[in-house]
Amino acid sequence: MKNLHEVWEKRLRRYSAEVQNYLKFIVTGHIAVVMLFAIGAAGYAYSEWVQDVPPDFPAAWLMALIFGSLLAYSPPVTLLKEADSVYLLPLESRLDEYLKPALRRTFVSQLYLPIVAFVVSLPLINALYGLPSSYLIGFPVLLLLVKWWNVKSEFHWRKSAGGHKVWLERSMRFLFIGGFVWSYIEAHILIAALFLFAMIFYGRWIERSAAGKAFPYGHFIELEENRMLRFYQFANYFTDVPHLKGKVRERRWLNGVYRLINSKPANAHLYLVSRTFIRSDELFFLWVRLTLIILAGAWLIPFPLAIALFAGALAFASSIQLWQGLNQSQHFRMDQLFPLSKHSREKAVWGWVVSVQMIQAAAAFSVLAIAGQFATSAITLLVIVVVSFATLAGARRKSAKQRL
Repeated sequence: MKNLHEVWEKRLRRYSAEVQNYLKFIVTGHIAVVMLFAIGAAGYAYSEWVQDVPPDFPAAWLMALIFGSLLAYSPPVTLLKEADSVYLLPLESRLDEYLKPALRRTFVSQLYLPIVAFVVSLPLINALYGLPSSYLIGFPVLLLLVKWWNVKSEFHWRKSAGGHKVWLERSMRFLFIGGFVWSYIEAHILIAALFLFAMIFYGRWIERSAAGKAFPYGHFIELEENRMLRFYQFANYFTDVPHLKGKVRERRWLNGVYRLINSKPANAHLYLVSRTFIRSDELFFLWVRLTLIILAGAWLIPFPLAIALFAGALAFASSIQLWQGLNQSQHFRMDQLFPLSKHSREKAVWGWVVSVQMIQAAAAFSVLAIAGQFATSAITLLVIVVVSFATLAGARRKSAKQRL
C-alpha cells in the first residue's frame, strides 16, 4: 500500500478535477454579468456611505462580529470515504500522514472570505481610525495565525468529542476572536495580547484532550459526505448532477394552487408540472432564491439602470433553468403511461413558467413601489416580463427544431 500522504494527494487531485468540472457550468457568462453588476453597485454604494460614515459608528464591534464568524467556522476538509473506517483502521497510528496535509488544505481553502473581509474593511477603518502600519501589516498576519488556530482547534475538538457540541465550542472561539479583533482595532494592545494568550492556552487544552483518543471515523466521514452533498446541491442548480437524489416535500400550505387549475383533460400536464415545481426542492428553492436576490438588489442598488439589468439577468436565469428542469427529466413520470404528447407538456411548462415569472415581476414591482421608485418599478416589471418571454420563446424554438 502507498503511504497515506500519497493517498491524500491522489484524492485531492480527483476532488479538484471534479470541482472544476462543475464550476465551468456554474461560472457562466450570465452569472458573471450578474456578479459584475452586483459587486459594482455594492462597491459604489459602500464607497459613498464610507465618505459620510458617522464618527460614532461601531466599526470595531462590526469587525469583531464579522471576523469572529468567518474565522470560528472552520470545519475540516478530510476527503475521507465510507470505506476508510475499515481500511484505514489498522493504519491509525500513521494517520497524521493523511491528516496534516488535510488540515493545511482546510486552512488554505477557507482563507478567501477573511481576506475579502479585510480588504473591504480598509476604507471603513481608514475613515474612522486612520490606517496605521500596525493594521496594514500586523493585523492580517495575526488573522492568518488565528485562522490556523481555529482549524486545528475545531479538528481536535471533533476528534475529542466525536462531533458533539461543536457549535458550543465554536461560540467559545467566536468570543475569543471577537474580543481580540475589537481590542486590536480600538488600539487596546494589552487586552488584545491577553486574548491571544487565552486562545493559545485554550487551543493547547483542546489538543491535549484529543491526544490518545480513537479517531472517530464515522463523524468525519459523515461531515465530508454532507459537505460534498451541499456542493452537489448547489451545482445542481446550474447543471444536472447524475448521482444526486433530489428531495421532495409535500408543502401543504401551497395546496390551494392546485385548485386554481381546472379539472379537465387538457390541463393534465399543467397539473403535473405545478406539482413537480412546488414539491421539488431544487426547482422551488431555485426560483425562491433568485426572486429574493432580485428583491434585495431592487432595494439596495442605487441606480435604476443597474436594477433593471440585474433583474433581467436573474429573470433569464430563472426562466431558462425552470424550463430545462421541468422539461428534461431523467426519471420515469406517471404521465408517460397516458396518451399525452410531449408538445402538450412543453405547452404546460411554458404556461407555468410564465405564471411564476409574472409573480416574480410583480414582487419586484411592489418592492420598488414601496421604496418610492415608481418609474424604476415599471421599467423593472417590463424588463422581467420581456426577458422571461424572450427566453422561453427561444427555448421553445430550440426544442421544436430538435424534434424535427
